[in-house]
Amino acid sequence: MRSEERGRLVLVFVLLLPSLLLFLMSMVRPVLGEAGNFSDPVLTSLCHRMQSRCIHLPWGPSGLCARCTAFWFGLFLGTVAMYRPRFRLPFWSGLPALLPLIADGLVQLCTTYQSSNPVRMLTGLAAGLGIAVVFLGEYKVPGLKTGHSKVDLRS
Repeated sequence: MRSEERGRLVLVFVLLLPSLLLFLMSMVRPVLGEAGNFSDPVLTSLCHRMQSRCIHLPWGPSGLCARCTAFWFGLFLGTVAMYRPRFRLPFWSGLPALLPLIADGLVQLCTTYQSSNPVRMLTGLAAGLGIAVVFLGEYKVPGLKTGHSKVDLRS
């Protein structure tokens, strides 16, 4: 395995494991009750956790807000999709996926508009997918040759 492939694999695990863990913590937190208090410092450090903005599941409100829960799920899905060698997008193509989240956040900040949880979930999911593409997409620098070149030592 080439060093580039090893580095990519490490990056996949660095993105994959925490994103899956945080998504699951958000979904399972209401089921755990008092036993889930161990996760509160982590979840609180990542999200405002306003009850009105959480996903209301049959077993209780999610441990993170709708946008954060969808973001971690999107990052997990995007990492899985981008790891496949056939599915390599240029890194910059993930940047437009961040724009809905930024726009929605700025509009809420600057006006009295409050987005709904479905909108928050869509913008979070798009941003998670976009971040995965930015981190795992192809980086090509014009004029830079990649791979190993053969050197002719006979001259």
